[in-house]
This record gives sequence, structure tokens and C-alpha cells, in this order.
Amino acid sequence: MEPILIFGHKNPDTDSICSALSLATLKELQGEKAQACRLGNISKETEFVLNKFNIEAPMFLSTVSAQISDLTHIEKKTINHKDSLKKALEIMTKENYSSLPVVNSKNHLKGMIHISEIANAYLNIDYADLFTKYHTTYENLKHVLNGEVVSGEYPTGQIQANLKGVSEYRNISSGDIVITTTLLDSVDDLIELGVKMIILCCDKEDVILPRDSKTPILRVNGSLFRTIPLISQSISILSILGNEKFYSFSTDDHLIDIKDIMKESSQTNFPVIDNNGEVYGTIRTKNLINFNRKKVVLVDHNEATQSVDGLKDSRIIQVVDHHKFGNFETNEPVRINAETVGSTCTIVYDLYKDADIIPPKEMAGLMLSAILSDTLMFKSPTCTEKDIEVAKELAKIAEVNDFQTYGMDMLIAGTSLSDKTPEEILTMDQKEFTMNGIKLAISQVNTVDVKGLLDQKENLENVMNKTNEVKGYQLSVLVITDIVKAGSMLLVIGDSNIVEKGFHTQLENNTAWVDGVVSRKKQVVPFLMAASQGV
Repeated sequence: MEPILIFGHKNPDTDSICSALSLATLKELQGEKAQACRLGNISKETEFVLNKFNIEAPMFLSTVSAQISDLTHIEKKTINHKDSLKKALEIMTKENYSSLPVVNSKNHLKGMIHISEIANAYLNIDYADLFTKYHTTYENLKHVLNGEVVSGEYPTGQIQANLKGVSEYRNISSGDIVITTTLLDSVDDLIELGVKMIILCCDKEDVILPRDSKTPILRVNGSLFRTIPLISQSISILSILGNEKFYSFSTDDHLIDIKDIMKESSQTNFPVIDNNGEVYGTIRTKNLINFNRKKVVLVDHNEATQSVDGLKDSRIIQVVDHHKFGNFETNEPVRINAETVGSTCTIVYDLYKDADIIPPKEMAGLMLSAILSDTLMFKSPTCTEKDIEVAKELAKIAEVNDFQTYGMDMLIAGTSLSDKTPEEILTMDQKEFTMNGIKLAISQVNTVDVKGLLDQKENLENVMNKTNEVKGYQLSVLVITDIVKAGSMLLVIGDSNIVEKGFHTQLENNTAWVDGVVSRKKQVVPFLMAASQGV
């Protein structure tokens, strides 16, 4: 059973990571299989929190786009390289294949056999050197001819002999395989010559066996003219397997990546290899239609632009969020846990209480940390009385006696940006919005050293200009929040009229200080949204 994947938004903050981890733990305690994930690198602040409570970072998830392993139907037919052409033809005819994957004894891919190659082999076979030019086995021969051993001990393994007709008596020598319609003519001479085997084409009632013969005799119920062509079908796939190039895929490959390859290729049957290097099966274009969708839970976000790639291929079963809902659509009903609080983890804790489960100490610590982070130690206007009450309850469970001091240590640990490039600073917590037809990006960082960060102003502006050009943004805003002064410096590139109108300020060198603004969700986005309506 595949686990439910639980993840926050791209460029995850502490609330995003901690809500995914704590909700995944809750589901596991309720008997469900769940996996917390992240869509980006964790911040220094989040790293501080995870180290504090000895929790590993969630696994990185790049996409939930459907993979080959999600397909509801995989063709499982293959052919062993030692098997006969007849067996390959039988499979191809029954399954309507024009080609088959060829595997060795370890089920590793050796190549592809095409029906055209089998047809060409039949046309070019010289029966005189059938067993010397081509590889086959006594087992294949007996199976193809549906023969019955009526005398002697039937050999095993590879056939290394010349095929002769009894009419070629003068050319028959020791070690040959002789095909005949009767045992009456010179059979004792053949045995005395030391032939390896006699293929007898006749009805069972016509068989008169020689006395005390140790020479194997394989009786075939059919005429000589019917039997000889059948013998050619006994040669092994390995005998005619060429080195023609072909496409093969892995079970981890995503359908979106292979669709065009399959569409444009003349190949119709594509081998799939599993993680052990064995052939998992084969797929055809028609198999791509139906697949099992990965079950996902979105926390701390609900918009596709902020979520994982390939989200449309997944099945969203739940959303836990404290943000506004925008352009949120699903193909089926979804459980939504949304509330006007300062942190997603406040809602997650409610889910623990609804389930009558006390969170483990470590998870309580993570949820406490997320609330302190998202509310900026209860200073953010997004903070509610419920956030404060929940934080106090979680602090007791997590045994964090002085959560005010812990919270400040956490925030300070996350404010050092000295080792970050301008690109990393702008993308570590960036969200994309469209406001009345205006496409923009808003990034936010918390710090205790606004001046030090602005020393990189020129480099930051260059990156913002480039991002606007590449992604088609009309505006980029970097909100540099001072966690001590409880205000923010805005660095703006693009349509600055929206920012100046929204905050009733005048930009100087692309910057403006806005006192008391610490929340992107409640104090930046709504003001810019209102301003965009009049631009």
C-alpha cells in the first residue's frame, strides 16, 4: 500500500515542514500509512528546530506526476533467450504483439525480438546446417514437434549435430540426427553408425522398434513435409537476436516524460526495468490511459502554483491550511480543515485533540516551534488567542519551560543570511500571485540585520530583474522583516505604483520602510490586492 504523501508549499518555512511531519505522525498513530515530504530545502530556522527535537528532515519530493509503476495494467509477457521461435510466435499471436522483450535466466533484458526477424529467419534457413548454424536445444525440439520418446534415452542441452534425411544414407555419419518415415530400412545400420538421434515421422501404430536400441528415437505424429518446417521453429531466440537499438524505461519514469518518445517511435512494445535491473513488464501506448493516482495531503497551502509539480495527476484527499483559498479545484470531494489562525500547526493540534491523541513530545515541540515562527512570537497580526493557548499547551507537552526564550533563539538562528546567495535569499520563501491580471512574486526573509542584507541590494535587484523577465512577473517584492523592530523594509522591482499605492508610501532607490508590517498574508498581499484594482 502506497503511503499518503503530506507536504507543504515550495520554499518551505518552519510551519510548512512541521505541519507535514506532525500530521504524518498523527495519521500513523491512527493506523494509516503516511509520509511527510518537503518541496524544497529547509531553512536555518527549521534546521534549528529539527535538531532541537532530534527529528530528520522529511524526504524531498520533486513531483507527484504519474509514474510507470502507477499504471493499472502492465503487460508481463517476455521470452527467454533460450526459448524457441515457436514459443515466441505463440505469445505474439495470442497477445497481438509485433515484438517481445528477450530476457536471460536472471530476467535481465537481453534485447527485443521482432516478428519480422522471425519471418526473415524462416526464409533464410538451410535445413542442412540448421543445428550447426543456429542455437537450439533438445528440449526445444521435443516441445516444438510435440514428440514422444519411444526408444533410448533422450538427450538434453544444446544440439550440436547435422540434420540428415534417411535418403542421404551414404552421407550419414556418427553424431548426425536422422529424420525418416520408417524404421524398417537400414535402421540397424543407422544405429551401428552411431547416429545421435532418429526423428520418426509416423503414426503410433506403425512403429516397429529395433531390439535393444539405446539410440533415442523421437516419434512425431505427422508427415515428413510437415515436420521439417516445424524443426526450424525449434531454434532459440538467441540464434537470431540482433543488436538493433530500442527504447526501454524504468518503473520510476514519469508518464509525462515518456509519452512523446512512445508516440514518435516506430517501436510499439516498450520493456520496463525495475529497481533490481529485472524486466518488470512491457507497456504500449494504450496502457498509459489508466493509472493509480498518488494520495496527497496539502498543508500550509492550497494553490497549485505553490505546490508540487504534477499535482493534477494526484488525488488530493485533504487540505489543512490557514491561508485564503484561490483557484482551488479538485475532481472529487476533499476534506478541508481551514481556520483563521496564525499557523497551520494550530489546526493540526486540533486534529490530534479531535482524535483524542496526545502528540508525542517531539511533535509537540515541532508544532510549538511552527506557531512561534509563523506568528513572530505572537507579534504578527495573524496571531490569534487560540494560537497563544495552543502554544502554551504544546510547550507543556514538549517540556519547553521558557518558550519565549526558545522562540527568540529559534528566530535568531534563522536570520543569518551571510552564507546565502541573492538567488537563495529571494527563493527561500517566495510565493507567486496573480492580482487582477498582474503577475507578481513576493519573497520574505526575517532578520535582525536589515542593513547588512541591504549591502547586497544591487545584486538582489539584478536577480529580481532577471526573474521578472524569465517568469513574466510585472512586479517582484522582497519583504525584509526585522523581528526586533517589528517592521519590514520593502525592496521593489517592477510596477512600483502598486506598492506605493498599497502602503501609501514613496519608494526611494526601490526601497521603503513600513512600520508594523510583519505578515505577508495579512499585511502585504491584501494591500497589494486592493491597490491592483485601481492600477
